[in-house]
Amino acid sequence: MSAPPNLTPEQIAKAAERKAAKLAKKKAIADGKLELSEEQKLEIERRKFLKRDWVSVGSSSNLESNAPTEDEKGKEKLKIVTWNVLAQTLVRRELFPGSDCLRWSDRRAMLLAELEHHSQSDIICLQECDRVKEYSSSLPQHTSVKGSGPGKLHGLVIFYRTSRFFVRSSKLVHLDEEEISPSNSREKGEDGKRRRGGSRQTKNVGLIVALEQIDGGGKGIVVATTHLFWHPKYAYERVRQSIIILRSIRQFQKDNDCNSWPAIFAGDLNTQPSEATYQLLVSPHTPLPKSMIDEISSSRLVHDSVAKISPSTITSVSEIHSTTATGSNTPTTKEDEEGEGEGELPDNNEKSIANTRTPQANDGILPVGELVKSMQEILPEGGARSAYGSTAWGSKVDNQETFGRRGGFEHVNGNQVSGKEEPSYTCFTPLFRLTLDYLLLLPALPGHNPAAITSIYAPPKIGQLGEGLPRKGICASDHLAVGCEISF
Repeated sequence: MSAPPNLTPEQIAKAAERKAAKLAKKKAIADGKLELSEEQKLEIERRKFLKRDWVSVGSSSNLESNAPTEDEKGKEKLKIVTWNVLAQTLVRRELFPGSDCLRWSDRRAMLLAELEHHSQSDIICLQECDRVKEYSSSLPQHTSVKGSGPGKLHGLVIFYRTSRFFVRSSKLVHLDEEEISPSNSREKGEDGKRRRGGSRQTKNVGLIVALEQIDGGGKGIVVATTHLFWHPKYAYERVRQSIIILRSIRQFQKDNDCNSWPAIFAGDLNTQPSEATYQLLVSPHTPLPKSMIDEISSSRLVHDSVAKISPSTITSVSEIHSTTATGSNTPTTKEDEEGEGEGELPDNNEKSIANTRTPQANDGILPVGELVKSMQEILPEGGARSAYGSTAWGSKVDNQETFGRRGGFEHVNGNQVSGKEEPSYTCFTPLFRLTLDYLLLLPALPGHNPAAITSIYAPPKIGQLGEGLPRKGICASDHLAVGCEISF
């Protein structure tokens, strides 16, 4: 267990002094009392990005009021943001035609400025993070837990406010290696492959952290983040990975005596609300529309790369100002990263997926019904609540651009679905405009009180995003940050 940080009075005073000086400088610049050099003016221009407001979605009818309602009094509140920051190692000009900020020298100032803006949040989850030390400079009040898949130059990071939390425990889950059909058998080889039931090697991982409040009387929060497999034709693999990570969260809560803590599942899930993975996460007990059943069924294939999967060597590595979750972080090479398939254009052949075959019995590829049953067993109380999809944020702000209103469910043919209130887009490029990023609050376990979503980080209007991200003055990533405040 990591010990809580103990700041000396001198350190606290110096931090307050630096903050006051920074605020005074900003005010002087705003009032025109401080003359800036050309280089300073250029740096201010480089740091510009699209700022958004936090909007109340709680029970208070006065959206401008910060006063707690009777239900909220005496409860803890925290803000959490998740953001795919676009790893520099994955930037390909053909993926972002017309973008004016693909070089690191053009992206860096914007990324750091936006992260500094998010420093007001207690927890920040990042995906595709390949420059943790640089990002840490924008979050001096936070420290990080990080983990990556084998052969990857980027990974997952969870920053947390050190004045409020310390790490009780953390775990890195290798999604390729975990079993979708676990058993007590310790046999390896073909039987192990059958239990895994994976459709291909993805090198994706999930990061789970138990953050205990320093003065919270044993209270805390479990935060999990992931980046599910990206290829649009691999719906089966995304459902499999989401089942594995949810099952891992529940087991992690049990193992670390945090069943009473709220659990948040955040990240780039590479699934839209109109797809099966999302529906099973938020509404597992509602029958899937035929189009979503077909989506999974058509992706029940086995890729040649499955043969490359082998158990990791479990290690634990610590770094200055950072904690690395238990799990392997294999040294990487440029060839490893370029060969992993991320950042590629989608396969345009709608009838087949290259290098795949029909599954055999010993592959362990589950039918749709068994996948649904597995998700229902993990979430018997009902589905996860989405920060956006389960709230009426779209009716409370001057922004009616939700996933449902933009026609995202047209192919579902009127079946009962969830997610109409998700943002119109969270990934917005010249080529792809999709809703892929989520904050999901898992149901409270039996005998424990549920947490409530009290506010969200308002999505931008589509007209504010220009021709597509990354874009100077708007956002240095192809993904938009999403965030919420919870009360528990």
